[in-house]
Amino acid sequence: MEDTREADTKTSSRGGLQSLPLDRSYRTGKNDLLEEFYVPCLQQTKRYDRAAGYFDSKSLMNAARGISQLIVSGGKMRMVVSPRLTKDDIQALENGVITDDEIVEESLHRGLTADQFSDYLRHDRFRCLAWMVKEGLLEIRVAFIRQDEIVNPFGHYHEKKGIFTDTHGNQVAFSGSINETELAWTDNYESFDVFCSWRDVDDIRVQDKQQEFDKLWEDKDPNIVIKKLPEAIKEGLKKHSPGTVDGKPALDMFYREDSSAGGKRDKNRDLWEHQTEAINWWIDNKYNGIFAMATGTGKTYTALRAAQLQADSRLTLIVVPQSPLLGQWADEIRAVFGDEASILQCRGETNWRERITQIVNPYRIDNEELIDNTPKHVILTTIQTASGDAFQRYMKFTPPERLQLIADEVHNYGAPTYQRLFNIDAGRRIGLSATPDRQWDEKGTQVIRDYFGNYEFGFKTQDAIDNGYLTRYEYHPIICELDPEEYEDFIDYTKRIGKVSGQLNDKDAPTPDLEEEHEILLRQRAKIKKKARSKPDRFRDFLQSSHPTPVIIFCEDNEQVDAVKYHLKSEEKAFAVYVSEMANEEQEKAFYKFEKGFIDYLLAINCLDEGVDVPNCPTCVLIASSTNKRQFVQRRGRVLRKTEAKDKAAIYDMITLPGLTAEQRGTTARKVIEQELRRAKVLIRSAENHHQVEQKLRTNLEPYGFGHLAYINEY
Repeated sequence: MEDTREADTKTSSRGGLQSLPLDRSYRTGKNDLLEEFYVPCLQQTKRYDRAAGYFDSKSLMNAARGISQLIVSGGKMRMVVSPRLTKDDIQALENGVITDDEIVEESLHRGLTADQFSDYLRHDRFRCLAWMVKEGLLEIRVAFIRQDEIVNPFGHYHEKKGIFTDTHGNQVAFSGSINETELAWTDNYESFDVFCSWRDVDDIRVQDKQQEFDKLWEDKDPNIVIKKLPEAIKEGLKKHSPGTVDGKPALDMFYREDSSAGGKRDKNRDLWEHQTEAINWWIDNKYNGIFAMATGTGKTYTALRAAQLQADSRLTLIVVPQSPLLGQWADEIRAVFGDEASILQCRGETNWRERITQIVNPYRIDNEELIDNTPKHVILTTIQTASGDAFQRYMKFTPPERLQLIADEVHNYGAPTYQRLFNIDAGRRIGLSATPDRQWDEKGTQVIRDYFGNYEFGFKTQDAIDNGYLTRYEYHPIICELDPEEYEDFIDYTKRIGKVSGQLNDKDAPTPDLEEEHEILLRQRAKIKKKARSKPDRFRDFLQSSHPTPVIIFCEDNEQVDAVKYHLKSEEKAFAVYVSEMANEEQEKAFYKFEKGFIDYLLAINCLDEGVDVPNCPTCVLIASSTNKRQFVQRRGRVLRKTEAKDKAAIYDMITLPGLTAEQRGTTARKVIEQELRRAKVLIRSAENHHQVEQKLRTNLEPYGFGHLAYINEY
């Protein structure tokens, strides 16, 4: 038999395999078989010959870092296996060998990097398996035992050995109990002996193993029939493999499909179908895009699972809109990435500057050795910190291919104050928002889309409710009315707004002062409806009614909070206040009391609209809400998360009408009504009781001569 080694092993270079500190034997419990032996050997290998009783593609996935380096370096794998394969692996092999269909996207070709191929392999092993076979990077031959009909039909090829060969001619052979399966390399109790060609005592054994493999490969073993893959598939591979894993029928039913995305971590959480679709979409869009998924449908978890599809040589930066979200994100990161992930939280009052230099510098200088010897790093920060000069300096010069960025509630970052975030050049980018577009701010929206790409993966609230990911809800409008003075003020502001609008339209280049005046007048007019004097009394009526608790109450300002607090105290309700001007510690204390059930009511001003998880809360009251769709959709999302603690949610929304002093069918009265109905119609659309609500609105709008508006869907 011809010796296929590429050089005299005794005089070969000390590079490649010979540089590895290999033991003479490996054993589960004593060694980490993957990290100490398999992956390092693959990373130094030009050709990997493997004979195994069992093979499944999950073994490739678990050793993705090693396999990807082997493939990108132009290496090849030759495998002799028994016909006991999973049905999914057989299908992948059929795709790679027999059909002419396009197996992978155009981007999966020889020019990709090791990191990129590792990502593909971890995320979609079947597609990569087919591609490797199709490209000639993996060649598989199937071993059948020669036997007559009367011989035990369950007997099958069960040999287990492998030979690594590097570019210098060094070889490492191993043999023992281990198969080429995920279970063998990660979960089973295995042992095997190792022989290195540069050791005199081992050289002859390595030659023996190589010659035995070559004899098998060339179908020269009298006891074994070797068939090339196309012929093996056509002539009986399916018949011999009725959904088996390690020879056990249908065992794959008991294993989760995506075990590698979380390694041995987070095994109790499967990806929902729309989350898998989102990750696939992100990969197809070259690792850029926005997850425009309804609040409560798992944007955070989806983003972290997507971020895991990487080698350890990439730094992850996560930016959130406010400090209270840092703790929730840190918990999710630990659950998904595992305890080995190093998380640095950067916010104004912490000493993050002392650590960030140590974390970022190895990536900035592209020092592979330093990066490989450090844990996977995640930098978690607020948009205020990320937009600052200091943080920008620390992130500067980090190579894009070494950095991925997740921007939570990304619609916020189109504001001029926060657009500096987009100076950070990350090779991978994920934006998260249920409502990514900035209403009335096309420029800010375009800045966001310029950075993440002008595309998004959408999963809307109704889809989430229909598929059981979000809880059902009812919508209850609470009718309030402007008093005569408030209505007159509304008319006055409308006239002034009309006058300024006319001036803006007459000018070729509107002055900033005029534009600012227009914005101020719009805000002041909107505040009349938000702060209608009838609202506190209507809130008292709500308190005295039957409603599920706990409750989040969204107010306009401290004056309105004080009025609401008065009624809460009068009714002897336990409550707390959560507003933006409070210190972080006070906010966290208030939220903790609410989350743990020590209080039933939490009052918020421009806080808790987004991001903060209150999954067991079934009820919210919108005392003050704008026509900004993002705001009220996000507020609705606070109570739609599905838990065992609630059967359905309830949204109480104070709808402000003009008051009975308004002229019937008057233009101003219609404007007030249509502004409020813009919000109501969005919230009604997915509510279980939408027909009853429309009837109630019609009854309340009839005195104004606008009852028909209750049935118009858009304004």
